[in-house]
Parts: sequence; structure tokens; C-alpha cells
Amino acid sequence: MIVADTDVVSEFMRERPDRSVEAWARGLGVGDLAISVITVEEIERGIGSLPAGRRRDELEGRWHVLIDAYADSVLSYDLPAARATARILVSRATAGSPMGMADAEIAGICVSRGCQVATRNVRDFEDISGLAVVDPFT
Repeated sequence: MIVADTDVVSEFMRERPDRSVEAWARGLGVGDLAISVITVEEIERGIGSLPAGRRRDELEGRWHVLIDAYADSVLSYDLPAARATARILVSRATAGSPMGMADAEIAGICVSRGCQVATRNVRDFEDISGLAVVDPFT
């Protein structure tokens, strides 16, 4: 299974998504792609902070369609993910390359479940033991 990072999910919500990302997603089998609760929070916070208006309404509409389609494929943040996140944060800090909490939590979810992560921000997820990274934008 592949977990789409927030930047990939955001791309799906664009009026005209990147062709490479669309082609990559079409090549996946049913049930091969999931999103995390961390991405749900990030997307909903982003939309919620936009000023009221047409753009916000359109994004909310696209988001509702997308989240409905992935409702059965939203991965939670649980005890194994929390432990994996702690290991990742400590490892990255020790190596002198700390990472943000949201990315670490997404990585923790992936590592604890043996999933890959799909992201444009490959550097944010590099060198995490047990995590394969896919860049659907290339």
C-alpha cells in the first residue's frame, strides 16, 4: 500500500492536476492508495483558514468528493505509529536533520504498517529506515 502525502492529495484536488500524478494514480490498483488522518487534518485546516468565497467553496467541494472516495482508506495514528514516529524523530534529530511533526507522523504511520509514501517532498522523507518513497510528480 502507498500513503499519499498531503501534497499529493492536494494535487488531486486541483482543477487541473499534474498529468504525471494523474497517470501514476491511474496505474495503481483499487485499494493500493490510502491517506492518513494527518493529511485529513492538514487539508481541513488549510481549507478552513481560507477566506469565505468561491475558491474556498470549490476546494471544499473537491475535498468532500475525495474524502468520500477514500473514506475506507484513511489510516489512523495509533500506538505503533506513535512509536515509529518517536524513533524517526530521534533518529533524524541525532543525524542533524530534524523534520516537522506532521511529516514524521505520516512517516510513522507508513513505517508501522509497511507502507510506502508518495510525495513531491522526497527530501523530507529520505533516510528513514523502513520507508520507501515514491515521487509521482516525476
